[in-house]
Amino acid sequence: MTVNYNLCVATSHPWTILRILLRWRGSVWKAVGIESAIWLLLYILISVIRRQLLSAEQQSHFEKAARVLDQHMRDIPTDFMLGFFVTVIVTRWSTLFNNIGLIENLAHAISACIRGSDDATRTRRRNIIRYCVVAQLLAFRDISVQVRKRFPTMDTIVASGFLMRHELEELEGLNSAAAHMGKHGCLYGLTWIPIEWAITLLKKARYNDETISSDILLVKCLEELRRFRTNLLTLTNYDWVPIPIMYPQLVSLAVHLFFFIALFSRQFSPSDDTTVEYVIPLMSCLQFTFYMGWLKVAEALLNPFGEDDDDFECNFLLDRNLVIGISIVDDGNDRVPEQMKDEFWQLPIDLLYSSSSIQRYTQPLTGSAAAIE
Repeated sequence: MTVNYNLCVATSHPWTILRILLRWRGSVWKAVGIESAIWLLLYILISVIRRQLLSAEQQSHFEKAARVLDQHMRDIPTDFMLGFFVTVIVTRWSTLFNNIGLIENLAHAISACIRGSDDATRTRRRNIIRYCVVAQLLAFRDISVQVRKRFPTMDTIVASGFLMRHELEELEGLNSAAAHMGKHGCLYGLTWIPIEWAITLLKKARYNDETISSDILLVKCLEELRRFRTNLLTLTNYDWVPIPIMYPQLVSLAVHLFFFIALFSRQFSPSDDTTVEYVIPLMSCLQFTFYMGWLKVAEALLNPFGEDDDDFECNFLLDRNLVIGISIVDDGNDRVPEQMKDEFWQLPIDLLYSSSSIQRYTQPLTGSAAAIE
């Protein structure tokens, strides 16, 4: 579920950062806490073994090997690999978010273009929206763990009200027919079927009932439907072809190997008089938190359709699209408040401010050189 902290950073204060750092859900502390504790325990265990079980000569060899390892640790380009990897992942995540699929534009187009208030027309508008949400549900069901757990079988979609029983039978029949046409009976997905139903209803509204008055309006509805369908296809394509597995393997291996070597190379030498931190490697612990947290950011964004704290709320989006979409095309269709003269009809426009908001200075929208004479 998405962790929202925008209110905490709405206004900059010296203590704003503390309000963020003290969060637990979705935080870096939750992401790296267990691994940090394990790494620190292993570090202390190696330190105890070195000091208590090794002879003086063995300790000397250990310290020489540790110094050599420490000198060559910078040869692992951890900063570059992590930075480039996170950039790729964030770009991919942004594309997925931009194609998550909101229903408002399509619903407003359907409401504006399909005219009529009889039950048949209302049913057609409502079903077009419902079929689009069903297509989104079927797409999410194949890529989102949350949605799959909510709808483990097709019967659960019927039980939830998204589909009717006869529609499910029609959907499964079309899917079986398409599967037999494919090689080895391979199934190619179900998302296209509800979209085709919606297109058919739009064509009937134009050419059978003429509740869509012109081809231009029909094209407008089809264009919005195409955008919605393209968003779904983009999501499924990104799930179908992920980032090559070698890339996350390489970055994860580099980071974990770096800190495995650090268990030995960062051991404090008893002969080093400048050493202040003797038991707990404070700087190494901070470095572990920063680097491993950086890696966890990429891992959390790599597939935002899981069940992490910051993954997309797909179930909420389905419910929202169904409720808002049907409300737009049905309850909100052709409804508008009574038209009356506004409050500023014959008066100068003097807008209301509260006593606290009026104290804030507002920079007027004038050019920076406008005051020069």
